[in-house]
Amino acid sequence: MDPSKFNLAHCIELSPATGTANLEFARKLIEHCCWEDERVWQLAIVPLSAAQFAQEVGFGLGSIQRECAHIMETERLCLQRIRGQSSPESLISELPHPRRAMRARWRAIHADWTRYMGELNAELFFSDCSFDDGGREATLTAWQLIFDVIYQGTVHRADIMRMVAEVHEPPQFDLSLMQFLSGVFRQ
Repeated sequence: MDPSKFNLAHCIELSPATGTANLEFARKLIEHCCWEDERVWQLAIVPLSAAQFAQEVGFGLGSIQRECAHIMETERLCLQRIRGQSSPESLISELPHPRRAMRARWRAIHADWTRYMGELNAELFFSDCSFDDGGREATLTAWQLIFDVIYQGTVHRADIMRMVAEVHEPPQFDLSLMQFLSGVFRQ
């Protein structure tokens, strides 16, 4: 994809009656989220001590550990809502837990997203997803939940990068969707 020709209007039409979704682009964005989560984990989080990982830093959700748990929770919760499943337990409420267990769980969530995106078709993409949202019934379309995962991951990975710089050496890489899409970092 040529970044200079990027136009969000070409990626998605918001109604199956008025157009079609570029499902391949949605798949690529979820792939980017999973890839970037792994990259941040390996290059920014693995070098941290357990204390640095859990340290309060005074912004965002307070600690790198909670930021990671929030991204995981959003990814898991949105996929469950898309599939019409309930989600009684919260990953965030389980803190603290060992990083190794947390990473294994996150990889399992990514594997679930990869399977779902492989099954994704226009009917699923535009389907309504009803769920209990804190005691009230809410309905969003699957594409809205997919893009919430993309948005939340982007915001919270940036917070993680800033937090890591507060407790350890600043990460020596940038987060970049356009570089991912152009293949600059793909090896």
